This record gives sequence, C-alpha cells and structure tokens, in this order.
Amino acid sequence: MISSRIETAGTLVLEKDRYELSPRLMELREKIHNEEYLNNAIQRIAQVISRKLVEDPEELQFRD
Repeated sequence: MISSRIETAGTLVLEKDRYELSPRLMELREKIHNEEYLNNAIQRIAQVISRKLVEDPEELQFRD
C-alpha cells in the first residue's frame, strides 16, 4: 500500500494512492462534492427519520 503523510494543525492524515481505492469509493468521493446529490441524500435521511418517528417514536429517543 502506498500512502503519504500530511500533517496539518497537529493532525496526521494518511492518504492512499488514488488508484488503490475501489471504483465505488471513488464515485462516492466525487458525489459528496455535488450539491444536488447532498441535498437529495439529506432529504432521504429526513424522510426515513420522519417515518420512524411516526411508526415508533420511542425508537429514536435519546438514551442516557
């Protein structure tokens, strides 16, 4: 595995060589920079949470 070290503000980040990542991962990396994709993903998450709240509100309650 080829990786490089980047240190920024005291944080160590390892970056893999772009070509070692799966095509699916590369596709998702590109999609997260697409505003329309992100808005649709957020909308889908909100719909799932809303449906769960209607079906079983206790399932989504915070627990200590």
